[in-house]
Amino acid sequence: MAVRYDPSIITKHAQALYDRASLIIFAWGVIGFIAGAVMAKAMQAEGLFVVIGGLVVALIGVMFGRGRAFALQLQAQVALCQVATEANTRKTAEAAAAGVPPTTAVQMNSAAS
Repeated sequence: MAVRYDPSIITKHAQALYDRASLIIFAWGVIGFIAGAVMAKAMQAEGLFVVIGGLVVALIGVMFGRGRAFALQLQAQVALCQVATEANTRKTAEAAAAGVPPTTAVQMNSAAS
């Protein structure tokens, strides 16, 4: 089986990384809320104080989750950048193989004049 370059696989991988990043933020928020509510209840808090404790720790969890998610989003952006670089390089390589010189900014400016 011959391995062929398929940019759609990399794009799908990048989308999966973004989806995972979103899930991490949500999961850390939920975990933070539960932990905060349990800690508030352990300190004999009742009613609204349990919810407030949960919300405070949920915000901390979301901030922690955003930090973890950033690494995944950065990895996705690197993969997408590599796809774009390959697409641009392929155009130049195909033009060179066909014997057509690539258009430069100087040629475009002189043609416009």
